[in-house]
Amino acid sequence: MKPHEKAETAAVHVEPPAWLLRTYRRLGWLAFVMAVGFWFVHRVTDPTAWDPLWLRLVIGGAALAVVLLSYRIAWIRTHLAAVACMLTWAISLWFGVLALVNHLTPNYVIGYLFVYAGTGIVYGLGLRRPEPLGAYLAFGTLLIALGSLWVPDPVVSPAILATATAGIGIAIYLVLWTLMQQQETLDEARQRAEAALQFRNTLLSNMHHELRTPLAGILGAAQILNEEAPEELREFVQIVEHSGRRLLHLLTNLVLLARIEADRLRLKPGLVDLREVMHPVLEELQEAAREKGLTITCRCPEKPVYVYADAEALNTVFYNIVENAVKFTQEGGVHIELREQGDRLYVDVRDTGPGIDPAELQRLFRAFEQGSMGINRTHEGAGLGLTVAQRLLHLIDGTLTVESRPGEGSTFTVGLRRAQMEVRTLRPERTAG
Repeated sequence: MKPHEKAETAAVHVEPPAWLLRTYRRLGWLAFVMAVGFWFVHRVTDPTAWDPLWLRLVIGGAALAVVLLSYRIAWIRTHLAAVACMLTWAISLWFGVLALVNHLTPNYVIGYLFVYAGTGIVYGLGLRRPEPLGAYLAFGTLLIALGSLWVPDPVVSPAILATATAGIGIAIYLVLWTLMQQQETLDEARQRAEAALQFRNTLLSNMHHELRTPLAGILGAAQILNEEAPEELREFVQIVEHSGRRLLHLLTNLVLLARIEADRLRLKPGLVDLREVMHPVLEELQEAAREKGLTITCRCPEKPVYVYADAEALNTVFYNIVENAVKFTQEGGVHIELREQGDRLYVDVRDTGPGIDPAELQRLFRAFEQGSMGINRTHEGAGLGLTVAQRLLHLIDGTLTVESRPGEGSTFTVGLRRAQMEVRTLRPERTAG
């Protein structure tokens, strides 16, 4: 036998999932309780009927034995479905004998059949590869069982009703088996997706760690050279510094997005003055704006404006939004305004860029997409900035909205919950006396 054939054979005998084992065991206990308990019910309702307790104990004990042995014997666990189906047939045979000996009418028997069939039906959940003949048998015997309800003559073979018990079980099993196969397919796809996501997150995290250190060295050297290099070389040094910062922000956005999607981003919320967060962002982007002949203006209150959030997350949010506005604006500038409305603070980032077509707005916050894609793309970038900004804001109870029309520029609005600390912070302390 070839190695791959051995692997396939071994895969057939893999133990069922834990939830399926629990289902089998609970139903086994239920079968035992019902087999023994219904003897007392039957004895009260019809004392003259032939229904020996020892027979019920044998069948109930068999169900209980399967449950107990499934904890000790691996073969029972891997073949639990087959064993359970044999028990179902035994229950059907038992009812056939009871019906035959006691001359029970089909209407009387069918109620018991459905009760006990329900106990054994779900045992078929773990079966594999149902034969087409089983399907025909299932639906055929099901029709016979249902048809016998309208025949009052007790001569109707109780054995047919007993066979119908297993038929009903197979019929319902076929439906459950199909659903289970679909669930297994979905589970396998989910596991593959989770493995791919874990690999991607690990790769990005390692890349960020390995590249951040040399990038910091490059940027540090570029800053020193920019101060000391001759005028004719300064432009090239600035290109190195600008490219290094772009790469660093790209890596940061990639890692942030991966951690957010994996629910591994740990924020450190605290009182943050929005003005202090925005000031370094504007300073860093002023140079890029001046190179394009743009201006960045900001209108903020003179007093501190506090929010309860993670300072680094807010820094990334505002950097990504303002940098996006500078990148897509060719003339004019970017204006930032902080306004208060109730218990919310809003920061409007308004640019004089080309604007965005309404049909493209829904793509703005998708990762790795921009308003212009393909061969018509005119701007550099990975399309991550706005995606990361929106998801970070979601984590700190913030919002990000956009209003834009072609030819009229765009306005991105960040909404945050204001921290009620301003009055107490600004008011000087009073001493007693």
